[in-house]
Amino acid sequence: MKIPLPVLAASLATFAVTNIDDIFLLTLFFARRIPARRIVAGQYLGFSAIILVSLAGALAALAVPHGWIRWLGLLPLSLGLWQLYRTTRGAAEGVQGGSHGVVTIALITLTNGADNVGVYVPYFLLNRSDLLLILVSYGVFVGAWCFVGWWIGNHPAVLRGGDKWGHWIMPTVLIGLGIYLLVF
Repeated sequence: MKIPLPVLAASLATFAVTNIDDIFLLTLFFARRIPARRIVAGQYLGFSAIILVSLAGALAALAVPHGWIRWLGLLPLSLGLWQLYRTTRGAAEGVQGGSHGVVTIALITLTNGADNVGVYVPYFLLNRSDLLLILVSYGVFVGAWCFVGWWIGNHPAVLRGGDKWGHWIMPTVLIGLGIYLLVF
């Protein structure tokens, strides 16, 4: 079986463009020293949900209406506010904030992937005959993305920054992401 290189290249391009912001989140997760298995499992679970929504949209031949996507911003906004509350409460009590579980990471990945759906639905429709190749390549790319996030997140300067500011950065990023989705 000959692999269609243009489809593979387009798959890499669509994945990279829609997930470039995910590298930042992965880096933060790894810098916070959340166990790698939780991060990778959450990333795959959240990305699988993005793929399922995209496939459902492709099957229905309708993209998710933009007006609905914006309400996904409530999830990262509420998670960020909750983490900010826990961080400030923990700082007042001298306690470090908790870590993220697989489901939390998956939900963050899903809400961060609203733009993915808008790209993947037409891409899947145009390349129905190569859909299996696209999905397998995306699965490989998620693993590569996790590795890059781990590599950056384990850099000594990033770890020092994560130790010092990570408990403030993650809630701020989530709140910003939520506001961005709600407004735009």
